[in-house]
Amino acid sequence: MTMENLVRTRRDGVWLADGRLPVPSTTPIEKLLAGVERIASIRAEIAAGAKVATMPPVEVVPYIWVHNGGLICGRVTALGRVEAAHFGVQIPAPTALCTDYAAVRSLLVHEFAHWFYIATRVVNGSGIAPADENGSLDLRDPGLKDRDTQIDPWDWFSPDDARSFVQHGNAATRAISKQASGLERYFFVGTPRMGHTAGHIDISEDVKAHIRKLAARPLQFSAGSASAGLV
Repeated sequence: MTMENLVRTRRDGVWLADGRLPVPSTTPIEKLLAGVERIASIRAEIAAGAKVATMPPVEVVPYIWVHNGGLICGRVTALGRVEAAHFGVQIPAPTALCTDYAAVRSLLVHEFAHWFYIATRVVNGSGIAPADENGSLDLRDPGLKDRDTQIDPWDWFSPDDARSFVQHGNAATRAISKQASGLERYFFVGTPRMGHTAGHIDISEDVKAHIRKLAARPLQFSAGSASAGLV
């Protein structure tokens, strides 16, 4: 039996998206709402120590995502409908429900690094067309690896967050996977559809200023990808 999850909430750039649940219970929704609060709090703490005050938007989706036998903990993609899609971070239910603070924080920093990479490409006009600072962009380039589409965390985040920066298979993502055991009773499991390959990106003035400051240095940026995520 399925039911529509009609709850939608926003808190400081973090929100719970609409979705469907396999059982007619309010318990998963209540726990996800608590997860939204936890994600929003961690996001604010990351911003407090970062070199920019504005962090990317985060959408929590009420599903469990898997790919090639592994859990997908998060990704950067264009959120919303095609005509109004804006790039942000998408977090599935297991990550939002994980109570391992360090693991979730590391995961968010990883995904934020992808978003700041896209913002950097747009502001610097590095091969994305069109590439105006608040316009639409298309990031279809499936040949790149996850590491190719990140900024240097030392340029953007606190020393502690940069030092604990994670990649695929890190202990942080394993901690999220461990706590995900049993959640399939409450959430549908599936492989997510590829996110929108084109959309808009809202870049705040402090982020633009930081990108321009970094642009004075001899840094090399590789081409972007449509959707980047951590498994």
